[in-house]
Amino acid sequence: MNFEEYIRSNYVAACHLQRNDVQNGDEKIQSMLASGVQDISIVKSWMRNYSLLQGITAENRDKIAKRFLSFSKSASPIANVANGKILEEKYTELFKELFSEVNRSWMSATSKLLWCIYPNEVAIYDSFVWRALVVIQCLDSELAGFQRIGEAPKVERESDIVTAVRHYMNYQQMVMNIFKRNSGILKELREKHNEKYPHDIRIIDKLLWMIGNPNYESFVAKQTNGQT
Repeated sequence: MNFEEYIRSNYVAACHLQRNDVQNGDEKIQSMLASGVQDISIVKSWMRNYSLLQGITAENRDKIAKRFLSFSKSASPIANVANGKILEEKYTELFKELFSEVNRSWMSATSKLLWCIYPNEVAIYDSFVWRALVVIQCLDSELAGFQRIGEAPKVERESDIVTAVRHYMNYQQMVMNIFKRNSGILKELREKHNEKYPHDIRIIDKLLWMIGNPNYESFVAKQTNGQT
């Protein structure tokens, strides 16, 4: 099965899973950012729903949320982050802002928070998607032209952020390559199924996530039974 066939076979399931993610507060935080409101409780709630605040004290959670809101003021929603250089600059800036408050790897959290501002251009970093890319890169002639995607680097000091950014940008570009090549199919399927979820990049994310998640079927079963 090639990737186009995979998309056609799994599009409805991926959209269903992604619509469930909206329940994590995606629309609420996006609406807040668009309106210019600065509400740290919304940011903390959203980050908690995505498990981004585990092991962080209440005081530092407030600091992290405030850092992101301060960054969002200067991160114009119309910035051309489709330009890789601009996205790299934004990603680096936010990563450093978060790291300055809590010393840990913010690779995934930075991409998730950036996605809230640029929901049609940013690929969220996820370990299951990474697993899928590790395999697909060996089978896909276009992805084979990218730097080999290795394990995510450890981030223990600020100087490590440079390597982490390089790793994420390679990941981002690979996901966007898959997305752009299949944009016509996504449009066709959106019209066919009257899909209302607006961000196709997240649907591609979810399709890759399904490939890389070894417990995908049990995860779906739990959702269907209302256990998650």
